Amino acid sequence: MRLLISLLACLAFIPDAAAQTAKPNVVVIVADDLGWNDIGTRNAKIVTPNLVKLAKDGVELQRFYAYPLCSPARAGLLTGVLPRRLGLVNVIMPGQAGITKATPTLPAKLKSVGYTTSLIGKWHLGNQNPATAVGFDHFYGFMGGEVDYLKHTDKRDKPDWQRDGKQIEESGYTTYLFADEASKQIRARDKAKPFFIEVAFNAPHIDLAAPEDLVAKHKSDGLYGAVVEGLDIGIGRILATLDEQGLRDNTLVVFISDNGAPRPTGSNAPLRGYKGSVDEGGIRTPAIVRWPKHVQAGIKLDQPIAIIDLFPSIAAALNLPLTSELKIDGVNQWPAIAGGMTLPRPAFLVASADIALFDGDWKLVETNAGQRTLYNLKADLSEAKDLLAAQPELAAKLGARLDILKKDLPAYSGGSIGPGGGKGGKGKGKK
Repeated sequence: MRLLISLLACLAFIPDAAAQTAKPNVVVIVADDLGWNDIGTRNAKIVTPNLVKLAKDGVELQRFYAYPLCSPARAGLLTGVLPRRLGLVNVIMPGQAGITKATPTLPAKLKSVGYTTSLIGKWHLGNQNPATAVGFDHFYGFMGGEVDYLKHTDKRDKPDWQRDGKQIEESGYTTYLFADEASKQIRARDKAKPFFIEVAFNAPHIDLAAPEDLVAKHKSDGLYGAVVEGLDIGIGRILATLDEQGLRDNTLVVFISDNGAPRPTGSNAPLRGYKGSVDEGGIRTPAIVRWPKHVQAGIKLDQPIAIIDLFPSIAAALNLPLTSELKIDGVNQWPAIAGGMTLPRPAFLVASADIALFDGDWKLVETNAGQRTLYNLKADLSEAKDLLAAQPELAAKLGARLDILKKDLPAYSGGSIGPGGGKGGKGKGKK
């Protein structure tokens, strides 16, 4: 009997086998139009304590590149493919097609290996194929490019609020509703299955609105600051739920913004340009990755990473092989993220109306009209000095590489691609 009691006592200290072998969960949080300088890790005037804590607990990506506008960025995130290859350069209007049902996506890949998948918040990839058609089990949020924070209507004052394809009416502040929905889904999850949740907030996209307490708190610095703090509060609720459910160590959390801040709301300082351009201020955004025991804490990583790299990088983190027929443009950057170090990587494009090629510290920009400029981002973060004439051999080498990478991309014949497009001054913005 004593031997039996001793064995039982020992077994009590052996971790549950299912917990040891459980597949990791993934939570991807996307801000909408959050500027490079609109996070507390860079700007002490910005109230984002939860994002600051997330950065301290993980890796803050110093060179994360999204896209100039919402729709292409979201397509790149979900597919790992250059959005221009999918015909996506501008924002998608209600009647336009987005990604097709046949396009391989990250949620579809995760769903195929047993994950429950959910998109909460903004879709903005067309009404023809909703989120549930491309790999998400559940969708809660709005379909278009922007929504009223309190009335849940689009810019034409038409209701745009649904759950799994059915229009619903709810009251509440969108940021908090999205955060609370994520928390509800985490608490009510099927514990036998891992989950992938993308929470695509509409904050801090215009038209700005915030709860009265935050409006009063930010009376001196403006409504934008109130909306950003509200975003941080919402993110904090999700992170707190992961802790409450004992899921912190087994959940990979990725935070990004879809593009830089537009005029005149946020700040991209000291970067040049705004949303709508391939200037650093239009495409370099805040980004953080946290996964305890897999990612080092408190690292600021200078590795150049594009939004199309997230699909293969998350798959690599989860040990999910990707077959060659997926034809993903993104490159696995998990070794750099997990190791907290800058590693060699191939040159890559951010291909909008204008195209930016990144190769180490160098950035070559080609406008849709064919004009080129060259910058050394390490020496000239604000892109103040064009080195094309001063570095003819390097310019020719990078230009040849750009020509190779873009040769099978569709041409873009459109005009302006949205607010803040084209060359701009330094992204000082309003505070």
